[in-house]
Amino acid sequence: MPDKALRYAIPVLCLTFIAGTAWAQQPWTEIDERVEVPPLGAAADDVDDWDVYTADGIRIGEVEEVIGPDAATPTALVVDFEDRAGYGDRDEVIVPLDHFSLDGERLLIDADPQAVADMEI
Repeated sequence: MPDKALRYAIPVLCLTFIAGTAWAQQPWTEIDERVEVPPLGAAADDVDDWDVYTADGIRIGEVEEVIGPDAATPTALVVDFEDRAGYGDRDEVIVPLDHFSLDGERLLIDADPQAVADMEI
């Protein structure tokens, strides 16, 4: 009897694991251009193409787009990084909004190169 139970339990556990992994992945949607990005106080269309700086004032990249789980909820910026200050040349890195702040007219990132290297592309 235990062999028969294992024969059915293992496929069920495998399917559960696969389904759980698929659900864990974040589906991303580009934000409507008129939606305000709350922590930045600007519309998504305006945030596109902003330069990204380190706290030391080094320009390390540029915002390509604002994304989120749906077109009205901004939660991250897609950034193209240049090979400066240890960030490497990486395109389309998804950086959560909580890693950004404004210093006057500059968009600052609060994530070191290693943290950015571990972020979703």
